[in-house]
Amino acid sequence: MKTGIKLCGFKHLEDIDYASSLDIDYLGMIFVKNLPRTVDINVANSAADICKNNNIKTVGVFLNQGVTEISEVLESVDLDVIQLHGNENIRDYHELDKPIIKRINLSDYIKSGISDDADSECMYLVDSTNDQMQGGTGRSFDWNQLLDFAPESLFIAGGLKPDNIIELLRLITPMCVDVSSGIEYKIGHKDYALM
Repeated sequence: MKTGIKLCGFKHLEDIDYASSLDIDYLGMIFVKNLPRTVDINVANSAADICKNNNIKTVGVFLNQGVTEISEVLESVDLDVIQLHGNENIRDYHELDKPIIKRINLSDYIKSGISDDADSECMYLVDSTNDQMQGGTGRSFDWNQLLDFAPESLFIAGGLKPDNIIELLRLITPMCVDVSSGIEYKIGHKDYALM
């Protein structure tokens, strides 16, 4: 199985142009208001066109935002996938008629796997968390914790960068690796050499 590549946190068109020239599967943009990586709706619209022309799926990242708010984004931006990064109930978002990536808490996943209310049509992302953030910490976690589970069905995020992705792939073969801060020279600005 080939592990997919998702690069995330794009907000500048020149970075998106460059990323679209690479062999990636997904390009993520953050639609949570007032974050350092929040994308402008016009940039996101252009990005969706660029990515479609390069066979790259666009992912919109949302955090505890309702169906109505996400629908408004979808009216302007033709996203391929919705990523829910908060405490959302997946079933509430089926009406959007888009594939869903749902962030799950590593400790909860280790305790019980994917919960009974999990959705078989949903993809799941494991990310590192802390007391203030539900992912997006830029810190990796101990991937050995996933060995007894099914990492091939997961997106793995959390502190990934070019030098540790190889270590991860020697240990497990996830569905996809998801990198954001690990390809930046400063928050919201991508480093082309690292990409």
